[in-house]
Amino acid sequence: MAPKRKLSDSDAPEVVHPSRQVQVYGDEPKPAKKRKSEPAFNKKQAHASSVNTIKKKIRDTTRKLERAQDLPADVRVENERALAAYQQELASAEAEKIRQKMIKKYHMVRFFERQKATRQLKKLRKRLLETQSTEEVEQLKEEMHILEVDLNYTQYHPLSETYISLYPPKGSKEDKADKTKPPMWKEVEKCMEEGTLDRLRNRKPDTTISATKPIKLPERKSIKPKPVPKPKLEEQTPSIDTTGMNRRQRRAQRGVKDSRATKIAKNKSTGFSKNQAFGAVEGARADDAQDGNVSDGGFFEE
Repeated sequence: MAPKRKLSDSDAPEVVHPSRQVQVYGDEPKPAKKRKSEPAFNKKQAHASSVNTIKKKIRDTTRKLERAQDLPADVRVENERALAAYQQELASAEAEKIRQKMIKKYHMVRFFERQKATRQLKKLRKRLLETQSTEEVEQLKEEMHILEVDLNYTQYHPLSETYISLYPPKGSKEDKADKTKPPMWKEVEKCMEEGTLDRLRNRKPDTTISATKPIKLPERKSIKPKPVPKPKLEEQTPSIDTTGMNRRQRRAQRGVKDSRATKIAKNKSTGFSKNQAFGAVEGARADDAQDGNVSDGGFFEE
């Protein structure tokens, strides 16, 4: 088996295809990749479900500051700072929630308009290579610039804001009413010159809250103590001489009703009176029988 050829034995330009010469670095080291100088703006926040957790922390801290009136100064300041941080965190989480919602809503429109702008830009580039007229070249360059801005508009329009279509469907009200570019189009063109398209794409609404500004807490209403009812002064009744009276007479003098009298009054019905009369008659007969020694014909009676 023949040994392998060394790289020094072969002629590098002949081995590598001409279309791959750019990828061959030879004796020079491979250039390092440039790192992005701008920070990552599209860093995702916590999940939307964490919004409820942050709101709960805000409620707990607010209640603590409201109810605890005798808090030390350092503890109160610490709780106020924590409350400001929670509010800032809540604003960021809600902004991220809106951003994800807008991305999902306008994803399809962005995709179709990006494809359309890409196709038209390729056609103009092809025409630019074929044309020879100077005037036509200038006109094609202007049209290409417009299409490049259109393409960047579909890619770098702020994700948290409402997307306005560049190519509304034919026959629609937007197509008939106004064919001019939306206001964001000029901003995209300006950012292309400044090189800040990524910043424009990931810009967020202003949600900053000044930490030095004191947070106004809802005033707690002072709870008034309930008035203690004053004991009623009992009227002094004149003393009544009850010597020689029984219990019923004494109660009658004091104005106390007899419970037995009320019970008898409650039971005064037709059936009750009949039963009472019948019982009285039977009781009288029994008394007469005992007094006269009337015999019933008993077995042991002599």
